[in-house]
Amino acid sequence: MNSSTGSFGPLGGVFAALPSFPGKFKLIDMLAVFSCRFGVSEGESSPWPGTHFSADLHDRIQRQMWCGSYEPHVTRCLMTLLRSGDTFLDVGAHIGYFSFHAAWAVGLKGKVFSFEPNPDLFPRLQRNLSCYPQSLAMQLAIWETEARLQYETSSVGSESGWGTLTAVRDLHTGRHFPVQSITLDDFSQRHSLSSIRAIKIDAEGSEVAIIRGAKRVLRDLRPILFVEFNDRLLQQAQASAEQLRVGLIEKSYIPFVLQESRLEPLKPLKNVEFADCLCIPEEISATILSELKNKGFSLG
Repeated sequence: MNSSTGSFGPLGGVFAALPSFPGKFKLIDMLAVFSCRFGVSEGESSPWPGTHFSADLHDRIQRQMWCGSYEPHVTRCLMTLLRSGDTFLDVGAHIGYFSFHAAWAVGLKGKVFSFEPNPDLFPRLQRNLSCYPQSLAMQLAIWETEARLQYETSSVGSESGWGTLTAVRDLHTGRHFPVQSITLDDFSQRHSLSSIRAIKIDAEGSEVAIIRGAKRVLRDLRPILFVEFNDRLLQQAQASAEQLRVGLIEKSYIPFVLQESRLEPLKPLKNVEFADCLCIPEEISATILSELKNKGFSLG
C-alpha cells in the first residue's frame, strides 16, 4: 500500500498539507467550534480509499487528528519507516490516529496491535480501525506486570489524552475504571510475534514501567521505538526522563529527539520537560538514519 500521508479533515485536507505556523492550531479550533455550532460535532475523514476516520470535535487533540495535524513529525517518521508486511504496536493508541496510518502502511500482510485502556476512547478506536482487517484494538494497559489496575480519566472534558493509570498518579478528579494490564513480553509470546518493526509508546508516565516489562522484546525482536519523554509525568510515577534515556541506552538503543524533519541525539536530561523521541537499535542505526535522510530528515 501507499505509505504517504493521507488527506485528513475539511477543505480537501488543506491543514494536513500545511507546515506548522503560529496560530495553526487556533485556526483548527475555530473551524471545529464553527462546525459544532452548526450541529456537526463529529469530524469525518476518508484519507485513503475504503478508509474512514472519525473524531470528536469538542476535544482538542481529536480536532488536530481530524485535520491531519497531530504530531506530524512523528507521523511522517513512522510512515517513512513502516513497510508492507510489518508488525506495529501502538501503546496508548487513543482513538487510533497512528494505528490508522500504520495499518495503511503495513497493508493486509502486516499487523497492527493497538492498546487503549480508556473506556471512553476505546469504542472510537475500534470504529476507526474497523476498515482494517489487519488491525486489532484491545482495551488493555501495557505495564511492567500482569495485574488488575485502576484507570483515571481526564477531569477536563476537552482533553481526552490526560487520563492515566492510578499507579502513575491519582488526582481524584476523573472517573475511575478497572483495567487489565499485560507486559509487552507476555503479549508478544501469546501472539507468537517473531518480529516487530516498531512500537509507539505514549502512556502518560507509564513508559519506564512498560520498558521494564519488555526485556525479551527489546533484547530479541529489537523494534524501533517511538517514545514520549515527559519528565513531569514520569516523576509522578517515581521515575524520570533521564532514567528512561539511560535504560534504553543500556539496552543498546540510540535515542534521538524528533522535531519536524530533524533528528538530534538525546543528551543527558536535566530539567527537560518534554520530547518526542525515536529510539533506534544500535545495530541498524546506520541503515535507519540513511532511510530517513533519503526522505528529507536531517541529523543534528
